[in-house]
Amino acid sequence: MPHLTPRRGRGPANRQLLVKREPDAISRPDSATDISTEAGESLNAPEFYNSFIDPRGNRSNAPAPSERTVESDPTDPVFQEVRAAAPAASTVAAASPRNLEESFFQTSFQDIGKKLKDCNDTLGELQQLGVSHDVQLPELVLVGDQSAGKSSLMSGLANLDLPRSEGTCTRCPLHIRVSRNADWSCRVWLRKEYSYEPPDGAIHETDVTVNDPFFPWRKRPSTLVLEFKTMHDKNEIEEVLRWAQIAILNDDKNHNLFVPGRGATAMNTPIDKAAEETLAKFSPNVVALEIKGPDLPDLSFYDMPGIFQNPADANDEYLVNVVRNLSSAYIQHPSAIIICAMPMNSDAENSATFGLTRKLKAKDRTIGVLTKADLLPDGGNHAQWLDIMKGRAHATGLGYFITSRPQGKDLEELKKWEERMFEDQSVDKWPAPFHQFVHRCGVERLKAFLSERLGEEFAKSLPTIKSKVKYLLDKTNRQLANLPELPSNVELEIQTCLNSFADSARVRIDDFAARINSLPTSFRDCLLEIKPKFVLKDQSDIDPVILSDDDEPDAATVNNAASSFTTPSKRRHTAQQATPSKRTRTDRMTNGTPDMVKPEDTGSVNVGTPQPGLPIRQMGLIHPFTQFSEIGRGFRTLREVKEEIQAKMKAGMPSIIPPDVYNDLAMEAIKPWDKPTSVYLSEVIRLLHVELESALNKSLENLKKRFIYPEARRHLKSCLDFHWQTTQRALQELYTDETERVMTYNTEAFDQCLKSERAVLTRFRHHMRMIGAGYAQKGLVPWEGLTEEKQAQDMKRRELEQTKLKPDEFEREVEVVAYVRGYYKLAALRYSDAVTQRIVCRMIPAIRRQLRNYLDEQLGVRGPNSVNIYAKLMDEDAATAAKREMLKMEQGKFIQALQSIESLESEMTSDVASVIESTGLRSDPAQGRRESDATMEVDIRFATGEM
Repeated sequence: MPHLTPRRGRGPANRQLLVKREPDAISRPDSATDISTEAGESLNAPEFYNSFIDPRGNRSNAPAPSERTVESDPTDPVFQEVRAAAPAASTVAAASPRNLEESFFQTSFQDIGKKLKDCNDTLGELQQLGVSHDVQLPELVLVGDQSAGKSSLMSGLANLDLPRSEGTCTRCPLHIRVSRNADWSCRVWLRKEYSYEPPDGAIHETDVTVNDPFFPWRKRPSTLVLEFKTMHDKNEIEEVLRWAQIAILNDDKNHNLFVPGRGATAMNTPIDKAAEETLAKFSPNVVALEIKGPDLPDLSFYDMPGIFQNPADANDEYLVNVVRNLSSAYIQHPSAIIICAMPMNSDAENSATFGLTRKLKAKDRTIGVLTKADLLPDGGNHAQWLDIMKGRAHATGLGYFITSRPQGKDLEELKKWEERMFEDQSVDKWPAPFHQFVHRCGVERLKAFLSERLGEEFAKSLPTIKSKVKYLLDKTNRQLANLPELPSNVELEIQTCLNSFADSARVRIDDFAARINSLPTSFRDCLLEIKPKFVLKDQSDIDPVILSDDDEPDAATVNNAASSFTTPSKRRHTAQQATPSKRTRTDRMTNGTPDMVKPEDTGSVNVGTPQPGLPIRQMGLIHPFTQFSEIGRGFRTLREVKEEIQAKMKAGMPSIIPPDVYNDLAMEAIKPWDKPTSVYLSEVIRLLHVELESALNKSLENLKKRFIYPEARRHLKSCLDFHWQTTQRALQELYTDETERVMTYNTEAFDQCLKSERAVLTRFRHHMRMIGAGYAQKGLVPWEGLTEEKQAQDMKRRELEQTKLKPDEFEREVEVVAYVRGYYKLAALRYSDAVTQRIVCRMIPAIRRQLRNYLDEQLGVRGPNSVNIYAKLMDEDAATAAKREMLKMEQGKFIQALQSIESLESEMTSDVASVIESTGLRSDPAQGRRESDATMEVDIRFATGEM
């Protein structure tokens, strides 16, 4: 890089150069800037360009040769001249102070204009890319109240007859970027940072909050940039802009519907009607224009909707706050230069927008524009406007400009009008006191000022912007790297994971089959628990009592039942024999009723005070069979059994019980088995699914973001569903066989079941009859709990007591009940084993054998198109894919932004090198040490007059 070697100047060594500030510069706390360099310090090209812009973002402020002035304060040092020392006679003429000075300034400062264009072009590109969503970019923001002349000012700044019709370009922000080009063109984009999510009802002012400032518009995860239309005819721009705004306001529809010339809505709907029927009345999304053409300034700015106070429709009151919030959001951007329009035909005190800039502490970044100068009232109070221009009232950091853009004139006419009004002062309406501000009058001067200011701000912040963009690009690259990438060998990756799952599944299925004992046992117990429970007391004598779950009566039930049969004297005797040691058993109570007694048939039996003293017996079914606990209760009374026998008895055969009685009662008792069977099978499948899905999760841990994971889960479930259906059909056949008719050839087992049930039932029946006869009875110990000796003693006791009782008229019915319950028990044990065998010995092994092949077939990895199937299975899930696409869009945006910045830097480096070369400065470092080198000499004039 070239080296600049300053010659030792007059005055102290290493003296600093202090540069005078222009009046138009942004107000800063410090008054001067240091641009000195140590002797021998090298300056690269960008730093050399930056010497035209002070660290605070202002221009160098060194006056051009034609504008040199002397500071009023003689104590302020000023930049006087830059000249090159002439080392030899042959080069004196070329390098004389005057010639070198003129060459340097004419070349370098003239080049600043090109630099500003390049800066503004690059800035516009970054804004168009949507980088301002992530990085604070310098920007011009045009704000103002409604009817402040903002539309006319915008048209003048863009050097274009933009639409001024009612409602046009005022219902959403407009971003206009203009630059010079040989041919005229205009491209229009829609930049969507928000989506429209209206509530079901009306929108109220209270819906607009600090956290939701543009309700019902909600922030999108990333900015969506949609190209709308490119034009080459200026006459199209008004129609295209109006349709672009209509597209922005119809956020729920495809924007292509509204493109003039090809969109269905634009071609078939009048534009005024379409503007009235938009989904939303306002949008924070942006319509962006890139306008290129000859004689255009290099400028980029935002035009905000005008702030208003009283909407025409009372239902739109919330929009007052929304529009104000939008202007506030842009004003608060720390890098924004605010252009605040204030009409001169209204009192400045009435400007709500100016008050907003002051409230948001943006005054130092604000430039005021007094519009409608041609409507300044004759003989009005001009003092307030003169005070504003002089900075005595409503002060802003960047001062004020005055414009006049009367209605009904085209751009050329408006330009001439402002020249006559401000330059020639040939318009009588323009008062003489304002002539002193001619250098601050007219749109052309305003454009030049804004273009220069914006370029300077961008150049000042370019290193920070570049650093931020690089940081965001690196961050986006890291996020993309963290997302699962496609493996190099997709087939191997998938097969490895499936093999791992198959191995794990086999181990888990074997382990499951080995420890499944509790569930089959619970199923068997459920069938035994829901056996038919008969009421063994005739309903005409006492309240019915059903057989308990262990086929034995409850002491409380027995004693209470006895009380209902005794005479008053016997009842008193029974009550006197009760001892406090007898305690109520509450574990078998349901809603205060002993579960041994059928609740709906308790009648006059006293169940409110169960008698204590019986041992506690475990009762009830366990999950998942608890829902069947009530099945079998109150199956029949003895009277009902007797009536059924009589109804089915053949005529003339009174002593023979028809086989249909046994068969029908047994089949009715077995009929509820289908539901517990279905629950049993479903529970096995559920437990298997939990085990296998756990194995799948572990085996496919690294592929959970890929399409194969949800597909494998889906096919695993479908495999289990298939086996569930197959087994369900097989179990249905078993159930059908059991409910067809009574059938057994296992005589020995049946006789044993019949004997057991007969013993229990006759014992309990005898007990009930003794109570009915008025004899006090102790509680019965379960028959199965007695030893053989105790059982023999119990039978002998009953034989002796039988002499006290009359013959039992239900002896035949008790025998029928014993037969039905004996067969039920035999069938239940047989059926539960068969069901479990079908599940454990057939279904589970089939799942173990077939699962891997089933998955391969369903996933399609064994077909002829397996290569494409493998690739599809490695696709990302929808959420990850969407995130990846969003990050790729962000990545592309930042890459393009960085390229634009680096391209600008490259041009700046090249151009500055040309400036150095043209001014006689050599890029060869060795040349810089020779006396013939051109060097910069700085002359400082001090207040003492010493030269």
